[in-house]
Amino acid sequence: MNVMDTAKERAKHIVETVSEKVTEKVGEKASTGSRRQAITIARPRREVIALFQDTERLSVVFGDVAEVQQAGPERLRWVFAFGGNDRFIWDCVVSMEDEARLRFADLDPGSGAEIVLDFRDAPQERGTEVIAQISSPGPGALSGALAFKALYRARALLLTGEVPTIKYNPSARNSDR
Repeated sequence: MNVMDTAKERAKHIVETVSEKVTEKVGEKASTGSRRQAITIARPRREVIALFQDTERLSVVFGDVAEVQQAGPERLRWVFAFGGNDRFIWDCVVSMEDEARLRFADLDPGSGAEIVLDFRDAPQERGTEVIAQISSPGPGALSGALAFKALYRARALLLTGEVPTIKYNPSARNSDR
């Protein structure tokens, strides 16, 4: 084997080792990073926070995924529908922390399930940035996709007064959204 073949083999080995490490790191980041979503809403912070504290408007935002009900002072009940008669109920405590953070935490502190919404002013007075962080026993991609969908619908509701729907679209889908 000449010097050139040895160099090629060494380079090939380095590339394989590095690509394995990169793939491993990307996999770790995708599973944890996908639980955090952010969106900018062109409305003042107090309006945005008020939306996330209003059970009727939260039910509109979550549409066919969940219905949100008042379950007592500073408590909400989320009823998730999974088609047919399958339902999952999540009771949580709602707390506002320092005008910039809204927390929905499971009644059972050991479950670790919570949704944290951070609010901050968007650059150049463009409204409010909302950052959603979801901690749940569910898969990260699923909770991250649901968080983005909810933030997207919340922005639409605040800006236009309605959420996007395909309800009146003749499309053979069995969902309104």
